Amino acid sequence: MKVTVATTSAARRSGAELKAFDVKASTVVEGFKVTCVVKPATPSVSFDPAFRLNTKPPSATADATVAKDGVTLFLDNLQDAVSKKKLAPRVKVERKVTVAGEAYAVDAELAMKGNIKTADVVTVSVKAPALAGFAPKATYSTGPKGLSLVLAGDVAGGDTNVELKAEHFPKKAGAPTALTAAVTQKLPEKIKAKLTLKDDLSGSVELHKGAASIEAPLGKGGKRPGVGDVVFKYKKSFEYDL
Repeated sequence: MKVTVATTSAARRSGAELKAFDVKASTVVEGFKVTCVVKPATPSVSFDPAFRLNTKPPSATADATVAKDGVTLFLDNLQDAVSKKKLAPRVKVERKVTVAGEAYAVDAELAMKGNIKTADVVTVSVKAPALAGFAPKATYSTGPKGLSLVLAGDVAGGDTNVELKAEHFPKKAGAPTALTAAVTQKLPEKIKAKLTLKDDLSGSVELHKGAASIEAPLGKGGKRPGVGDVVFKYKKSFEYDL
């Protein structure tokens, strides 16, 4: 059995928090890959106006998956399923389909009533072969995710990655199509810079190096962030074989 502990800590001028402390255990039983992820509640500290430790009531969420041959059973929020004695899993099927000599990746997922909504939700995704270096992926869901189209690919010799996304949420009356563009640029010293912009010019600017990153949000109209908005994040994982 392999056990992975993944942590994400975040700090800004007003305080710091352990955003994630996920414990994942995975093993293979009779050809089935079984994975369980437990996420306990994490604390935070405030610096302004005075130092204060903020704790949450002891709790944890747990998810599990069972996968084999492109079919995955997701058991979400097991802690609720046990307490309410009601299981509402998701089932996802992944397949490769060849059309006119080109390979397409097709995913179909069914989330049973009670998993995320009050009705069954079907989600279908199709990833097509790259066209002019950009791989298109279309996703349609009968749930709140709606319809999305993503074009992603590398340019400038692979040093720059561009992702364009269009999303439409039919469940939101009168909601226009949301457009998002993200550009990731490789810099010297193994640094990556990422700029994300939405159609209202809000978004974020990020700098990544190894497990560390600095993120600064942009307000509507490209409004520059204040000093207190800048977040420093650090991700670290530990793996154990038991």
